[in-house]
Amino acid sequence: MQEVIRNITHSPLWMALVGAHFVVYALPAWIVAFIRLMTRRTGKGERILFVFFTGALSLEVMQLSIDGFRFFGEETWGLPRYFGVFAPLLWIWVAFILSSAWQMFSGWRRIVLRGLILAGLAWVLISQNILTLRRFYGYGARHDAIVAAQRIAPVIRSDYKGPMRQSVRKTTLAEYFSNRRPVVFGDFAAAAWMVRGQSEGALQGRGLCPYECDYLFVRVGSGYGGQNVVDSSKYSYVRSVRGGLGTEWRLFRRRHVPSP
Repeated sequence: MQEVIRNITHSPLWMALVGAHFVVYALPAWIVAFIRLMTRRTGKGERILFVFFTGALSLEVMQLSIDGFRFFGEETWGLPRYFGVFAPLLWIWVAFILSSAWQMFSGWRRIVLRGLILAGLAWVLISQNILTLRRFYGYGARHDAIVAAQRIAPVIRSDYKGPMRQSVRKTTLAEYFSNRRPVVFGDFAAAAWMVRGQSEGALQGRGLCPYECDYLFVRVGSGYGGQNVVDSSKYSYVRSVRGGLGTEWRLFRRRHVPSP
């Protein structure tokens, strides 16, 4: 199944139509919707829903194409966040499949069929969600960063004495930012998330964040955003913690930020 998902989501166009909507649900939903439309079994409401869904996808494709994205290329990064928001509309056809199958047959055959449906949903929940999240957060660099962020969050909250909001909010064409503080730069934006502040955004290390950071949270040995040396004239050392892999992380405060 994972191999099938990888092949389908390799193309940007297929990602927009299927991959961004969770493949396990999207494929049967598209098939059922297409069959019902071709066999004229749909009512007015269902046809309106299909037009609305496909129209929303088309408008998103048009917007990204105008911005220069190539849907016949190979880059698929970021597409799920644009197209995945429409997934619940497509999944209505999955609900139709399951509700129809739930009422089929009688006696022991109905019991067996309902058992298979529940087993299938359990498989989706466990293998495609619980275990996937465990793999995603359970080891590797991301796990290391998240554990380190959890351990440094209380330190940041007790150390930071500045305002909780920026006086002005700036944006760039390439990224979105809030006016929340403290502003914490660090891998995966984990530390900023833990203290409900502002991170550098997804384009970390490219200098696009409109705000200066209040704190810099750096993994020793790998640096941050191509920066291997912390300038002591701009930052003061606060504290070190260990990440999930046992690596050392160091927190630095920008010198203009008030200290306790």
